[in-house]
Amino acid sequence: MKMRRTPKKNACKIMISCGEPAEDGKMHVEMTCEGDEILAAYLLENAQSFLNKPPATSNVSSIGN
Repeated sequence: MKMRRTPKKNACKIMISCGEPAEDGKMHVEMTCEGDEILAAYLLENAQSFLNKPPATSNVSSIGN
């Protein structure tokens, strides 16, 4: 008998999406956030620092394995 793993509940989920830019350079951006707002702010801040690093030195890190 196979045991099924129960999916873990996310502490926080952030989704950011955008459409193609219009001729005037503007674009429609949507963001949804579920869960802990402080954790969301932390994740966004770390994502920004990750994106600001040069590509050759970018590393994905994890929190609290």
